[in-house]
Amino acid sequence: MRAVRVSRQRGGAAILLLLAVLALGGSYYMISSLNAMSVQRKAFAQTQNAAVLSRAKQALIGYVVARALKGGVVDPEQNPGSLPCPEHPWHIGLVAEEGTAGPAIGIANPGYGTANCSSIGRFPWKTIGTEKLVDLSGEPLWYVVGPTWRKTSTSTQTKINSNTTGDLAVDGQQVVALIIAPGPAMSTQTYGTSCAARNQARSAPAGSTLDPLDYLECFNSGTLQFSTTAPSTSVNDQVVAVTAADLLPGIEAAIAKRIERDIVPALKGVYASGTFGITGGKPIFPYAAPFANPGPNGCPSASCAGTSNYQGGGTTQGLLPVNQTQGCTVSANDPRCTTSFLAFSKSGLDSQTGGSGSIRTQSSCSWQSNVYVCTGQYNQPSISLTFSLNVTNVAMGLRAIDTSKVTCTAVDDVGSGLPTQNVACSVSSVVMQSNGSATLAVAMGPLPDIAASGWGTYANYMINIDRAAVGDHSLLDSSNTTTGWFVRNEWYRVLYYATVAGHTASVLPSAPGCTTVTSCLSVANVPTPGVTDGKERAILILAGRSVNGTARPSATLANYLEGGNQTNNYVRKSVSNSTPFNDRIVVVDTN
Repeated sequence: MRAVRVSRQRGGAAILLLLAVLALGGSYYMISSLNAMSVQRKAFAQTQNAAVLSRAKQALIGYVVARALKGGVVDPEQNPGSLPCPEHPWHIGLVAEEGTAGPAIGIANPGYGTANCSSIGRFPWKTIGTEKLVDLSGEPLWYVVGPTWRKTSTSTQTKINSNTTGDLAVDGQQVVALIIAPGPAMSTQTYGTSCAARNQARSAPAGSTLDPLDYLECFNSGTLQFSTTAPSTSVNDQVVAVTAADLLPGIEAAIAKRIERDIVPALKGVYASGTFGITGGKPIFPYAAPFANPGPNGCPSASCAGTSNYQGGGTTQGLLPVNQTQGCTVSANDPRCTTSFLAFSKSGLDSQTGGSGSIRTQSSCSWQSNVYVCTGQYNQPSISLTFSLNVTNVAMGLRAIDTSKVTCTAVDDVGSGLPTQNVACSVSSVVMQSNGSATLAVAMGPLPDIAASGWGTYANYMINIDRAAVGDHSLLDSSNTTTGWFVRNEWYRVLYYATVAGHTASVLPSAPGCTTVTSCLSVANVPTPGVTDGKERAILILAGRSVNGTARPSATLANYLEGGNQTNNYVRKSVSNSTPFNDRIVVVDTN
C-alpha cells in the first residue's frame, strides 16, 4: 500500500510540474506574441508615418519650386527658394485660417514667435496645398525651418542662392527643414543634454498655449539642435529632413527660367541699339569682370569678403559686372560698391552756340558732395552754349542715363549770398566710346541777360551733374519688383557671363555684330537653323550648387563650372548628379 501511495504522489507531482511548465510556456508564448504584436504595430506605425512624412516633404519641395518660378510683373515671388513659415498657432481652430503659414492672419496681437513667425510649429498644410496630414496616432505633423530659409516677418527678405546651407542640425547633420510625426504624448526621461524630462500634456491647443515641448522631444529651440538617436523612453518622434540638396535642383531650374524671363530682356536693353549712340539694330554688351573669388553670401566683415569687385576689365568672359555706384556703402566687406570707378571729367572746351555776349572764362569742375559742378563765366548780355562731359568705365558695368540729374544755373559774379537762376539745359546726346567711356553733350541757354537781371558786366554759369546722371541700371536695384530678387539674393555670385568682342564697345562706332561660329560664341546643343551649333552673342551660365565636393567661395573656376564650360567650349547638357553636371546655360542673345 505504501508503494502505491508513493507512486501516486510522484505521479501527481509530475502532473503539477507538467502543468506549471505548460503554464510558463503559455505565458512565454503570450508575452512573445504580445511583444511580436508590439513590434509589428511599431513597424506598421513607422511605415505609415514614413509615407505621410514623405508625402509632406515632396509637397513642400513642390510648393517651394513652384513659388520660385513665379516671376514676371503679376505677384512675382520676391524671395525665390524661401520656405513657408510653420502654421501660426493662433490659426488653430479657426476654420478659414487653420493650416495657414505664419505670420498671423487677421489677428491684432498674435504674440507668438520671432517677429510673428516661429521656427517651430505645425506643418502649414493649407498653404502648401495638401489636406491636413496626421500621423498614425492622429496628431498633425510638425515642421521646423530656420531663419535663413524663411521670412521672419512680413517686412523681412531672405538671401537664398546655390551657396546657401541649412541652419538646423539633426543628429549633427546640417539641414534646411524638418517634418515631424510627433506620435502620442509620453512621459519623457532625461537623456544626455538634448532630452529633458517632461510629462507631455495635450489639451486642445489654441494660440500661445501650444507648447512644442508637449509634442516634440530632444530639441533645443534656441540653437535649433535636434536629436533622434535617444532611447525610446526619451523620444518617439519620427523625423524626415529636408536638405539643401533636396531643394536646390528644383530651385536652380526655376531660377534659370526666371533669369531667361526677367533678367535677359533687361540685360539686352542696357546698351541696346538707339541708346548711348549705338546704331545698327543690335545691342552691345558690357565687358565681363575677370573671374575671381565671387565672395560668400552676406559677408559681415572684410575678413570673409571675396576678391572680385565685379568691375568689368576689358575681358569678355567672367562674372557679370554688377559693380554698384549708388545706394551702397563703400567698405572692405562689399568690394563691388564704388564711387570712384566712374571718373567724371570735362571733355574739350565749352562752345558758344548763340547770343551776343561771349564766354569770358571756360568752366572748371569739382565735386561738391555727390554733384559734379562745372562753373564758367560769360559776358553781357547773354549767350547759349554746349558743354561736354566724359565718364569713364561706363561699359564696364550696368549703367543707365538719367538726364533729369543734369541741371543748369546762373548767378551774378558777386556769387555768394545771391540767389541763382535756373537755366534751360538738356542732354542733347550720349555717345559710347570704343574705350568704354561715354560722352554727354549738354545744351545750355539762353543764359540770363546780365543787365536785365541787375547784375554787373559778367556772370557765372554752372552745369550741375549729379553722380546719378550716369547711374546704376535697374538690374542693380534690389527693390525693383521684377528683377530685384536677382541681386538681393546674390545669384550673381554663381553666374558666369560671356560675350564676344564684336558686341562690346571696342567695335564702336561701327555697328556691332558677329556672323560665324568662330566670331560668335558657339554653344553645343543650342542650334541655330542652318548650322550645327548656335551663333550666340552673349550667354549666362548658372553654375548652381557645388558638385565636386569643394568648399565655396573659391577663386577656381572649376569649382563652379563643369567640363568644357571651364575652357570656353560651351555646352548645354542635362543636369545630372551622376555625371556630375550642374551648369544651366541661358542664351542672352543670338545671331
